Amino acid sequence: KYGDRPALLSIREQFSYRELYERSNRYSRWALAEGLQKNDTVCLLMPNRPEYLAVWIGVTRVGGVTALLNTNLVGPSLAHCIDIATPKHIVVAAELAEPFLAILSTLKSKPKVWIHGDTIRDFPRVDHAVADVPATALSAAERRPLTIEDRALYIYTSGTTGMPKAAK
Repeated sequence: KYGDRPALLSIREQFSYRELYERSNRYSRWALAEGLQKNDTVCLLMPNRPEYLAVWIGVTRVGGVTALLNTNLVGPSLAHCIDIATPKHIVVAAELAEPFLAILSTLKSKPKVWIHGDTIRDFPRVDHAVADVPATALSAAERRPLTIEDRALYIYTSGTTGMPKAAK
């Protein structure tokens, strides 16, 4: 409806409504191509920026659950948040790779790691993976039927034990 009007603004980038819609469609298709099934989780470790919302919407649109990881967490708390979500994939912004790499070997879950931004080790770059994916509207075959009963997000709370808990 609002096309080229600004939808999301940050110091780093700006998305119009059209750009957000198209970018999120690319992430939906990336998730489908990676075999993401309904209720599979993708952890997102990225600072607040328009791209963050595009990943989140794209994954959720095809029935995936996006676990919104706190970018201030490190060490055992970060590993705990990833493990309790049991993700199939994790998208890590390059600028947050260092604390993530520090806990990678301790993870019980073994998600496929995707980097957004600069190349880190030999991890695939999600921004490259979506670059040539069609941005057009998803077809009926690509969409999964979703209801209010389906999970969309995991948002972490501090909990009473001191370790974060994933709220649905």
